Amino acid sequence: MAEYVMGHIIARERNFKCINQCQEKQVWDQKGLAKYRLLEKLTIGILGVGDIGKEVARTCKTFGMTVWGLVRKIPMKADRMSYIDSYRQISELPELLRSCDYVCNILPSTPETAGLLSGDVMHHCQEKKSVFINVGRGNIIDDDSLLKALREGWISGAILDVFNTEPLSPTHPLWTTPNVTITPHVACVSFDWQVAEMFSKNYENFVKGKPMEYVVDWEMGY
Repeated sequence: MAEYVMGHIIARERNFKCINQCQEKQVWDQKGLAKYRLLEKLTIGILGVGDIGKEVARTCKTFGMTVWGLVRKIPMKADRMSYIDSYRQISELPELLRSCDYVCNILPSTPETAGLLSGDVMHHCQEKKSVFINVGRGNIIDDDSLLKALREGWISGAILDVFNTEPLSPTHPLWTTPNVTITPHVACVSFDWQVAEMFSKNYENFVKGKPMEYVVDWEMGY
């Protein structure tokens, strides 16, 4: 997941799409391609900093980005991650949206998170013209709200791996909306060897009476 997020940020900031287009057209556009932003000058807001979100945060910080994390509860100082510069609660979401160049959703689908960005919530992004990355769950925002945010210019683009309905219909307007990148829910594939290693480790912990990893909390919904 972290590779997907970081890869798309770098591709966007260093104009990889334009580079490919220039090569296809045999155009030497040194002046145009020399215009880019340094990652160390950019801020990313990560919605959900559980195990996956923390790894995304760590990777972004490694590249020098300023990292904000949206959480249910602000952790005690002793429990805070060195690679997360600022924590915000869901009630402070507007401040995060106003402050971040990239907004990356990794939240699970729960009654609390469904539609969290729907309506006109994304208008808080208009000052930074944030890029929205969704690798969490599609129902964080309904399609009409996302399309409105793009068309109104509240966000400058969207990198989408998850959707409200999958597969995405061939006639869906997101396919042809400018500055939108669509991938078919492949941001983080679970490879068989990874599953086997996780099962083996948890089985060993279970047999020894030790706490298992990645245990689902049925009350919280993830």
